Amino acid sequence: MFRFTLQAMQIIQARSADTAWPDFTKFASVIDPMEGEGLVEMEPILDSDVASTVQTTQAYIRRKGFQFPDHLIENFYLSLKTKPFVILAGVSGTGKTKLVKLFTEALGATSVNRQFTLIPVRPDWSDPSDLLGYKDLSGAFRPGRLTEVLLEATKPSNRHKPYFICLDEMNLARVEHYFSDLLSVLETQEWRDDRIVTASLIGKESLTTDQDQQTFGNMYLPDNVYLVGTVNMDETTHPFSKKVLDRANTIEFNYINLAQYPDEALADDDELATQVPNSFLRSDYLQLVDVYGEYRDLVHRTTEKLVKINTILEEIHSHVGFRIRDAICFYLIYNERFLLLSEDVALDMQLLQKILPRIQGSGSSVKRALLQLMEVALDKSLPIQKMMDDPTESNFKWNAGSSSESVKYPQSARKIAFMLRRLEEDGFTSYWLS
Repeated sequence: MFRFTLQAMQIIQARSADTAWPDFTKFASVIDPMEGEGLVEMEPILDSDVASTVQTTQAYIRRKGFQFPDHLIENFYLSLKTKPFVILAGVSGTGKTKLVKLFTEALGATSVNRQFTLIPVRPDWSDPSDLLGYKDLSGAFRPGRLTEVLLEATKPSNRHKPYFICLDEMNLARVEHYFSDLLSVLETQEWRDDRIVTASLIGKESLTTDQDQQTFGNMYLPDNVYLVGTVNMDETTHPFSKKVLDRANTIEFNYINLAQYPDEALADDDELATQVPNSFLRSDYLQLVDVYGEYRDLVHRTTEKLVKINTILEEIHSHVGFRIRDAICFYLIYNERFLLLSEDVALDMQLLQKILPRIQGSGSSVKRALLQLMEVALDKSLPIQKMMDDPTESNFKWNAGSSSESVKYPQSARKIAFMLRRLEEDGFTSYWLS
């Protein structure tokens, strides 16, 4: 990556009037002189480069001796690109935290260069001060670990670098209590010049000393910070509210193939790691209008399917709003741009991650909704009334790769079958039961 001061760039171009120099200014991100030295960062990232970078990331992880399910890395990347908040859920020991660490390492973000920070969540966290910080008895502000990362990421010299925060065991405490400020400011993202900014996390007027006001005043969530939470779903943890689920992609790790073995190292691991610019991960769209004209057909195809699904969900008061509609469309648009997955596979991931986590409850209405969603997943009609009357009829024998039928959305179908089985056995079902 090339870095030029604004003054140096002007001198180069002034002294080379007769030479065909590239227009550096189209890659420029000129920093406010009041905040630091004016830097021009060259961050060209071509759509055609994304797939190869994702493949390099996969190779790096394999060379480290870890195997993850098919399409997981593509899915994780697309989820971060869609919104900078992702939840990794599943049973203990499946490699959720390791995935985050290896993924960021492959992109050049490590704990050594302070672009990766692991924050273990404590069960006694009850308000945002545990992450953001607090004022001590003298009135001085004591920053939390998240604020320390935000301070580093907002430095003018670091704005081209991605920073990752992994909240380990995120649901040991109630997420809505300590994470509420972050959830709120995520919805205030807006373009300002060439950057995405949010409302303030720490108001300047709430700080006492001039030094604290200058350092921490009006601290916001910058567009080069990405939040990943790892969660286990058992009796020691708290469930998620729809406020949390609406704002994240939830990637599940519950289906484990133990018969996987590490690849032998064929190259130096360090050679596979690459320092990527923040533009590789930063969202390009905040509102559907930003991209509607270019991807009108894809948006219409996706929305028509979501309208059908929403009609089913309305019967159990689990239907989705525009936020989820737009997020799913963005995910599919990025996927089409970067040629990572087929459209059906991408939509299957989104149904699994954005729709099914909202469903829980008991009774015939929940069962009917799940059976109707199974029709969508299988892309065929089912004898729903017969299945409602006879519980044995709805016991789908579902194992990955064992069905000879052509299933449109196999990941979602498997999860729906699991949820139906739990409903029959326990009288209650949820996406989160394991």
